[in-house]
Order: sequence, then structure tokens, then C-alpha cells
Amino acid sequence: MANKLDKPRGKSAISTKKEAVSDKRPKSSKKKRTKYIPEEEELFSSKEWLKRYGLKPLGLHLENLMSSHKHSSQFIRVTGHRVGAKYCDVFPKVKIRGEKMHMELHHHELVQYEENLDHVISRYLRRWRWLLLGPHRVFGTILEESIVICIDTSGSMITVINELKRELCALLWTVIKPNKIKFNIVQFASQITKFKDSTVEPDYDTCLAAAEFIGNMMAGGNTCTLEALTEALSDTSATATYLVTDGKPDTSCRAVLKHVASLEKQQKIHTISLNTTDEEAISFLKTLSKQTKGRYHACVAGFEGNIITHQLLSNNLPASLQSEEDKTLPIPPYSGDDLRLLSKAIIKARKFMVNSQKYRDLIADHSGDTQMLNLQISGNEMIPTANPDEVSAFGV
Repeated sequence: MANKLDKPRGKSAISTKKEAVSDKRPKSSKKKRTKYIPEEEELFSSKEWLKRYGLKPLGLHLENLMSSHKHSSQFIRVTGHRVGAKYCDVFPKVKIRGEKMHMELHHHELVQYEENLDHVISRYLRRWRWLLLGPHRVFGTILEESIVICIDTSGSMITVINELKRELCALLWTVIKPNKIKFNIVQFASQITKFKDSTVEPDYDTCLAAAEFIGNMMAGGNTCTLEALTEALSDTSATATYLVTDGKPDTSCRAVLKHVASLEKQQKIHTISLNTTDEEAISFLKTLSKQTKGRYHACVAGFEGNIITHQLLSNNLPASLQSEEDKTLPIPPYSGDDLRLLSKAIIKARKFMVNSQKYRDLIADHSGDTQMLNLQISGNEMIPTANPDEVSAFGV
């Protein structure tokens, strides 16, 4: 049974679950949302994962925890000043979304909130590491139960083809086979070569034959993306296509987009960019995925992913032990949909942590007068303004 953490006032917190090793496909995406983050990684997109395990579903959104009432004052003609209500001297004043409020959270509640938020940030970073390691680094998260993988083996892929073959085999044995995902592989360069005529069950013999098919891939020739997509989308047994390429098609990008839009069967196309620096090619892949309600994924270099993950995890100490430099360690700006959304959640959680610590200082220093602390956001950190007579609650 999960051991739940103590909860801040009136809100659910998080708890941990027994750790598991392998990835697991959830039975249904419509399952009732839980109030903890499982240790076992689930095959969700970041958008769906954060719908379940974001700060709001976990009851850790700082603004929602701020049980406050509005600051009240009245103009007195005799004195020529506005005078606050009696309770205004009892509670510290904060500014939330531009409106003065009185904060009712206690010091110990904010301490508990920060402990829970520490656990969530740590779990978010482990999810980040999972997305940056193994086949997820190259292909992203495989969500569907029947897929076609289109692999670009044109001449421009010659520098990455061996690594791609290794990662594709890893995807086959660690994701596709354990999760019983029906699959087919379409290799394309100047010509198209298919592993099978349609998607097949991932049994042992089929996966062994697919690994041999992958091992025989060679880079060379042109990039017939349009023909490869036409072939992949003609498979009525598949529910999604994963396009892995490093550049633009031989035909115009507009022609490919127009052709895909004209097809009777509309199927999700998830685009995967390998070492692509051409802005026009990146724009094409993003547009193609968005047009078909798919996702765009940019492959991160393995060494870069390991360094970033090590830095983030080694600096994720409890808030009380963090230096100012640790608190503001930057999250790299990735363009892939899954990493981009998760990085936004991590940045938001860190800002909430800093704000909560500022609130604790305000409560500790509160002496019953009209003192308030004004904070503004600068990048990923909170800095006091030169004239601290108000407090700005949230930097998001």
C-alpha cells in the first residue's frame, strides 16, 4: 500500500508507490486520476501524464492552496487616508494576480508543502531522465497499440545509421515486445522496403526477424518521404505512423502536407527529428505532426542527455539544503513536445518552491503592521524589487 505524505491544509498531497523496473502500458487512459505519482514509468505523452500528475491534480498548485480573503480598507475623510479593517493587522498581506489578499497559511503548512513539492520535483526529474535515456531518447514515447515506423536511410543518414539501428533494436525488445504493440517497419531512401505487408504481432520469432531486417539497413540514395508515408498510411491495421528522418523530402514540403491532408483515412503521424539543424525541415516536421494530431520529437544526443540528467538530479536536494545556484539551475529549452511540456512543469514547480520560502520568511517577519514583501520574476528566479511594499505571489 502507498505511504502517503502529510497534506497541506485541505488538499491532497502525493505519496510513493513500490518501485518497478519495466515500462508499463496503462489499461485505459480514462482511468480515474490518483493523488500520487507511481514510481513505475507509464507509456503516456507528457501532456497526458501531466493531466494525471501535474501540480493541480496532486493538490500542490500554490495559488490554489492560498486560502485568502481580500484586503479591505475604507477612506476616512478626517484623516485623508485609507484605513484597513481590524483583521488586516493579523494576517500578512500578499498580492495574487494583482489583487491584495491576506494569507492564512501557517508556517508549518508551508514547510510541509515544500517537502511534498521536493518529492514531486524529484519525480519529475526522474521522468525527465527516463525520456532522455534508452530508446525514448530517440523515438519518444510509443503510445498506440499498432504502429508503422518509417525509417529514413537516405545518404544523409550515413553518420547516424549505426546508432539508429541499435536504438531501433532496443525499442523492439524493450518497448514493442513487452507491451505487445503490433508493428511494421518501412525503410525508405530512393526506394521503399517493407518488413511485412502490414502490422504483425510482436512474438519472439517476428522480433528476431525484424532485428535481422534492421541489421541489413544501409544508408544511401534520395529521400522519398511522400512515397513512404503513402505506403505506411495505406495500412488500415495501424493507428499511427512514426516518421524518423533528418531532413526535408525530395518533393516539396507543401506537396507532402497537401497529400496527407487529402487522404480519406486520417492517421496520427508522430515526427522524429535526428540531428536536424535545417529550420525549414524542423518546421515541416512540426507542421506535419500538428496537422495529423501527432507529436514532434527532437532526438537528444546521448552524451548531452546524460550530462544534463546528472546535473539536474544531483542538484535536486531538499529545499533547506539547496544553494541559490542549485535552485536556479536552468532547464535546457528542448523543442520536442514531451520534453518541452515536462520542462515547463519543472520550472513552475521550482518557482512555487521559491515563492513558498519567501512566504515563510514573510510570516516569520510579520509583526502586525502593513509590511509586505514585493517579489518579481526574473527568468527562473525570484528577486526582491527595490521598493518592497507589496508582495507578488506567483511567477507563472
